[in-house]
This record gives sequence, C-alpha cells and structure tokens, in this order.
Amino acid sequence: MDLYLIVEPDNGHVDLGAAPRMFEIGEIVPPAMPELKGVMPILYAIEHPEQQVPVIQAIASKDFEAGRPPRACALLETQASAGDLMASLRSTIALARESEGYSVFRFYDPRVFRHLPWVLQPEQLSALFGPVNRWRYLDNNQGWATVERPLEPVLPFKPTAEQRATLTRLHLIEKALKSIGEAGEATDHRTARQLDSLFEKGARYSLTDEDLAVFVVQGALVSPHFDRHPKVIAALQRSASSSYAEVTTQWSDEEWAQIFHDTQSYV
Repeated sequence: MDLYLIVEPDNGHVDLGAAPRMFEIGEIVPPAMPELKGVMPILYAIEHPEQQVPVIQAIASKDFEAGRPPRACALLETQASAGDLMASLRSTIALARESEGYSVFRFYDPRVFRHLPWVLQPEQLSALFGPVNRWRYLDNNQGWATVERPLEPVLPFKPTAEQRATLTRLHLIEKALKSIGEAGEATDHRTARQLDSLFEKGARYSLTDEDLAVFVVQGALVSPHFDRHPKVIAALQRSASSSYAEVTTQWSDEEWAQIFHDTQSYV
C-alpha cells in the first residue's frame, strides 16, 4: 500500500530536513473551480516512510502545540494509483451548493476531519475517502489517529441540508471546544455534538457573534437546558442597552453555581 501526504502550503512550507524529499504529485485543484489554482493543498508521495513520517508527525505536533494552523494535514494509505487518488480528491474538495455553484470543502484539514465520523453516515464518509483505505491525522484529543474507510464507496458524496449546516459551524465548534478546554474540562466527540445543538438553540434565540459563542460555552459547562432557568431567560430577553454576553459574564460564581443546581432537575 502506498502512502501520501496532503499539505496546506498557505500555512507554511513542510521541510523534512535531513530526511529524503517528498515527491510532489500536484495541487488538488477541483475541475469545477479551476480559478483556485495556486491556493489549494498539494498532494505528495511518501516514498521513504521510515525516514519521512516521523519528521512529518513532528512538524504537525509542533504546529498544534504552538496553536498554528496545520501544514501537514493527512497521511493517506491507498492501493490506488496517484492519478486515481488525485482525481478522487479533486472531485470531493469542491462541494456543490444546494442552489448553484461550488464551495471549497476542506475536509482534509484535521480540525474538520476529526468531526466527520459523527457528522456523516458511514456511506458518506466512505464516499469522501474514495480509494483511500486509511486516513491518519493529528487529533486534538487522541494524538495521531487512524480511521479506516467504513465501506466500499458506492455513491458520490452528498450531505443533507442538516449536515451542511453542521459543517458550516465546525469552525465555531472548534473555537468553543478550545474555550472549554481552557476552562479545564475534558472534551470528546459527544461534546462537539452537544455544542452543535447549542449553536442551533442559540441561533433560535437570535444570538450572534460573541453572544452566541458565550451562550454555547455556558450551556456546555453548566447544562444544555440552562436556558430554561428564569435568570437566563431574563438575560435572553435583553434590552438594546446591554448584550447577552455583557449581562451573563457579570454573574458571580455563586450565581452560576445556583443556576447549575437548579437546572439539574430539568429534563
């Protein structure tokens, strides 16, 4: 089985130092969006994995620890030819909109890919994999993770309207996960699902920007039903003079402890 690497050059150059240089297959430019040539990720062949992979993993870990966007995004294992792999990646990286046109779907980015197993159905994930047998990436919680292709791909990748909405929220979910981690709380895929539901709920309250982000993190840390508490309900019915975030971030630890206690009986 052959090994390939997807690199995001916009995030920096991947220099393997004393290890053998990688062989460039080409830029992953979707046929539907040729105008993106020059700004898309690049596919490389890893021909000396024993020497190259440890360096690649060290680069990815260094970027993660420094809080930088990833350069080395994914290691792909496949029995397919480089041409077939490239064709598959080029077709899936352009996601058809529900109305018309296309959007770039950066599913190869580990900050996106780590959520796909809970967002997508197995057959949809398999369609994204295409000829890839195993996908390896740096996960925030697990370190280097390997995902096997669930099934033989049959149909082209096509997300539902609900899944599309979740996919557009993934960058917000990632920010919320970071805030929760900084608060000392452990997170996993269940936390991400909960955050997605809270983002939907917050949007129904017409919360946006900082108000929405604060509401979601509070819901994750206190209770997903905390919005039913009278004090929170009053804050959600905010006036023009103060925002939801301004009101609730003034509350003391004792007030939040009381909200937590009261909401434990909510279903």
